[in-house]
Amino acid sequence: MMPYLLRLTLLCALLLALTPAARAADDKPLTLGFMPYLNAKELLAKYAPLADYLGKAIGRPVQVVVAKDYAEHIRNTGEDKLDISFLGGSPYVVIGDQYGRKPLLARYEFNRQPTFRAVIFTAKNSAIHKLSEMRGRAMAFGSAKSTLSTQVPLYMLMQAGVGLKDLGSYEHLRNHENVILGVELGDFDAGAVAEEVYREHGANRDVRILAESQSLSTHVFVTRANMPASLRERIAKALLNASTTPVGQEALRAIGGTLTGFAPVADSDYDLHRTILSDVLPALRAAQQ
Repeated sequence: MMPYLLRLTLLCALLLALTPAARAADDKPLTLGFMPYLNAKELLAKYAPLADYLGKAIGRPVQVVVAKDYAEHIRNTGEDKLDISFLGGSPYVVIGDQYGRKPLLARYEFNRQPTFRAVIFTAKNSAIHKLSEMRGRAMAFGSAKSTLSTQVPLYMLMQAGVGLKDLGSYEHLRNHENVILGVELGDFDAGAVAEEVYREHGANRDVRILAESQSLSTHVFVTRANMPASLRERIAKALLNASTTPVGQEALRAIGGTLTGFAPVADSDYDLHRTILSDVLPALRAAQQ
């Protein structure tokens, strides 16, 4: 049997050898990933304060990364290439179906409510006053994978009897800002975005709301599946406590004036998204063929 002192010496040497690697892993910035629902510059400005707040709260750097498109963000989240990922309800459901459900952290809370809506809007001088009048008209959507600028609005149109084939034309634009601009300039008869984006970017433009969706559970933060539970719990606690600290409140204001905090979340909060996807995904897939 190996002498005790020799075993102790080898153990200490092993621990010393592992310490730099462990320290390097702990110091490596966590990635906080976003889909490009706005342009990358604006997203970085919005979420850098949140990354700074989280880094201070958990004692580890956090950096914002923006995917080139929705597909890349979904793939990176599904393949656990992001430590923390920001998702709409529909991508959260799709990722769960394709890759397995990701651990939930918290969801957005607007005006103290963890729900929000999509809006379909048109030009102020438009003759269109209800969704059924969109037959034969031009529609601007966001990414085909976007919850609030494509999937929920398409569901609204379908409920009004207007499918994709009934529109005169439609396009999927890169981000919500482009949708608002396209309608304002007259390139499209109507467009769809998240309500909070409309309030921030469209309220003072030459557009008006045509219809609002029913309330849905807000966007959510998840982690990679293999994140240690202790780290995941620290991040969740920091998000849920953001509204109680000056630095956290500053981060919330940077994201949006109506964002009042982050709220607890459960997988069942996205059951309505599952219902909507069961109707709209077949239509979107058929349109791509």
